Amino acid sequence: MNMYYFAKDRKPDRIREALLQLIFPMGTYCVICGSLIDSHRRWSVCDNCMKALNKGNIYIDLAEEAASGNIMSHLDSASSCLVYGLHSKKLVFDLKYNKRTYLSRPISMIMADRIICDERLRPLVDTVDLVVPVPLHKSRLRKRGFNQSALISLDLTARLNALRDGRPVLNVPDCLLRQRLTVSQRSVSGSERNLNLENAFTINPKRKTLVSNAVILLVDDILTTGSTADHCAEALKDAGAAEVHFISLATGNYHLKGCERRRDDESFIDRGASSDRMPE
Repeated sequence: MNMYYFAKDRKPDRIREALLQLIFPMGTYCVICGSLIDSHRRWSVCDNCMKALNKGNIYIDLAEEAASGNIMSHLDSASSCLVYGLHSKKLVFDLKYNKRTYLSRPISMIMADRIICDERLRPLVDTVDLVVPVPLHKSRLRKRGFNQSALISLDLTARLNALRDGRPVLNVPDCLLRQRLTVSQRSVSGSERNLNLENAFTINPKRKTLVSNAVILLVDDILTTGSTADHCAEALKDAGAAEVHFISLATGNYHLKGCERRRDDESFIDRGASSDRMPE
């Protein structure tokens, strides 16, 4: 399958993809392990890594979440593409911490496939109004130099627009503001994550009119307990959003459904081209 199949009938999108391919070529090496591949590999992932990825129409059972006391009450749906494991971790960590920003492209391809291949999510192609990334605090943004979720959401928006007619989906990277610097969610326990994010997010006053009555797709790289996603959705709903649907590349949430295995294949073999040490 051509990795740019979604744009095959749209001349402007073909031009965009050709330019991106010229600047950031894909289809030569596997974006996960670095193996030599050909340009027709889906998502620029080799056969071995593709088999290892724990894929599916993965979603979080929000009713089950509520019954367990971990309520994501402000989300209308929460979906992921992969179960979090060594391979998805490699993609996310190389993007975030090794500054391989070109990886936002294959990640957005995975997300676009997830949306259009699932009857639960396919209607979003026609109904979503805004694509909004989970924001970083300005101090963390200065340190990292980019918001990985914003990069993913920008490319995902272009892919959604290539699939719909009429009014385009709007990408609004500054819709949500992280007004309080919080401790990294990875460093606190599940029970503390919700408190860690109290009043952390707010709506950009310049974007309130866009949010009112809008159907919003909220984008992030990983979902764990869902506290971050729910606090973002709360801010969006308080500003008048009609619906907030969440999607991430990977999830380790306990109440995930829609996949055969609960763990990634951990027989990851580093083949040299991606030999950088992964952050802990």
